[in-house]
Amino acid sequence: MTFRTKLFALALLAAGCGSSNSSGGFPAAPGTGGTGSPPQLTPYQLLKQDILIEADCWDVQPRMIAAGLGFTSIIGVPGLDVTQPTLSEALTRAAGGTWNSVANPSGAIPTLGAFTSAVTPQGVAVTYGVPVVNCDGLPVEFSWPILPSTLDATDFKVTLNDGTTVTPQTAGINPNFDFNERAVAVLFGKFGNRFGPDDPRARYPVSVEVVADGTPLLLMGPNLQRFVAVGLKAMSNGTPYTDPEVAPERRGGPRLVGAKLTRMSAIGDGAPSFLRFATPNDGIALYGGRAQFRLRVYTSGGFSPDGVRGMFPTEFARYFRLRAGNQLLTQTDVPYSVNGGSLQIVGLAELGLALPLYDDTYQEDQDNQIDIVLEGDEKAMRAITQVEVPSVAPYSPLYNPGGPGNRPTPGVRYSAPSPPHTVDVLMALDNPLTVTFIDPGVSP
Repeated sequence: MTFRTKLFALALLAAGCGSSNSSGGFPAAPGTGGTGSPPQLTPYQLLKQDILIEADCWDVQPRMIAAGLGFTSIIGVPGLDVTQPTLSEALTRAAGGTWNSVANPSGAIPTLGAFTSAVTPQGVAVTYGVPVVNCDGLPVEFSWPILPSTLDATDFKVTLNDGTTVTPQTAGINPNFDFNERAVAVLFGKFGNRFGPDDPRARYPVSVEVVADGTPLLLMGPNLQRFVAVGLKAMSNGTPYTDPEVAPERRGGPRLVGAKLTRMSAIGDGAPSFLRFATPNDGIALYGGRAQFRLRVYTSGGFSPDGVRGMFPTEFARYFRLRAGNQLLTQTDVPYSVNGGSLQIVGLAELGLALPLYDDTYQEDQDNQIDIVLEGDEKAMRAITQVEVPSVAPYSPLYNPGGPGNRPTPGVRYSAPSPPHTVDVLMALDNPLTVTFIDPGVSP
């Protein structure tokens, strides 16, 4: 399920619509109702609880890996309603968003998220606690998971290229709310505009820093290490609104910021029951016993084929390739002889449900983690050193949720496609670098 679809669906749940589904291996989330249970908590309150279950760490040291403007103006667009597509399209385009043409040979009914990445103020309020109007999105990737109860907008100072500083309007962990994720803070506020980087009118963040407030932001690392994140800082890569004609290497689109290879596990790959949409979507749920190893990639923003459509589990070869020694591994279901062993790329996971047919209605989570599922010999896995995102033909580039979709508004500048780039793989077969912590104050 895409980020904006999650927000829309959560708004329906808050209004008493929809239903939840269970995920194997997970108890019902605390405070989700039922006979004899505590008063029902809102999705926002659930997401503020400190629950980490085999949550990924991306380094042995705590740091802010990356931070930067994702897109502008489409977070909090009033009046959007999938049952009124003509009006909603006009409102979305007026806000600078796009509106996709949706093909659904599967017969699935499209959600609002199938048409646009724009979300309503009410949808934001469900998981962020407050509504916002025409805001920008800025994801911040940490190397250790966040303790959500300590995460607030006042934890961050965003410095723009003109020297001014901005405090976000709100901050939250959505859509990275699986218990084994939670290392990304997503900030909404007014952080920039869409002028190109060479235009003197361009405004965009150049740095993001964690600052002190009444409840300092805490990260939790291996061996239950708590770390006060005040002072952590990252420099931005600039504006995502680079000019269309720039060389691919200069594009301002999303990138991988990490990759980690572990043995396959679905523990922690769930969320509070109100938020279990498009699950289970882990490698075991999609591929069964073939899912032996998990190469999880960590992104600077949601990866989408066009900024709106969800990525399919079958699309590894369209966007990625792996390097093992002097070999490039480019296809799924092809045996590769590597390092005296054999391996196969099975497919992608941590997106959405396995379906017999994928089309424009596919609901995937479009958060900052994607799993490349592998099977084969351990010695072959240990030879994998890099994940590449070529982003040029014959490969396709990727976009964050500010991308143009398949039917952009003429004359409107959308966020740029991904540049060609490579990230090194953190080998974590011997030590998965995860942390499990449940606040004792959370009622069972």
